[in-house]
Amino acid sequence: MSDPGAHPLFVDTGAFYARADEDDTHHETATEVLDRIRTGALPYRPLYTTQAVLSELATLCLYKLGHERAVAALRAVRASESFNVLPVDRSTFATAADQFAAYDDQEISFVDHTTAVLAAERDVDHVFAFDGDFRTLGFTVVPADTDQ
Repeated sequence: MSDPGAHPLFVDTGAFYARADEDDTHHETATEVLDRIRTGALPYRPLYTTQAVLSELATLCLYKLGHERAVAALRAVRASESFNVLPVDRSTFATAADQFAAYDDQEISFVDHTTAVLAAERDVDHVFAFDGDFRTLGFTVVPADTDQ
């Protein structure tokens, strides 16, 4: 059942990482936003992420927080019934590669381009992230652009 007042939302690596790392500058905000989404106080659903985002999250956590915390962060997202984890298929990869090449004046990660392609395919215009890369790609960045 869909909520007519809800917006679909993609969650980026930075949001997941900030939630996992208690010392991250955005930890408190990430925790609050995810908790408010979980309780329905923020009307974002369905929630999406990608296998590429989770790969990037696991690697980032491994290098910065250690193996145990990396496994815990990955397990938490995968075990959650709230997240739709999308694969990066051949077509998505090809479109993202073209987009990555076209943005030659930007330093936007390839993973962010894959997320942008998958979000656009699903008419999702909100991304939970802590950098402006998705704004550059034409998305509304939660919470910065929404005052939430």
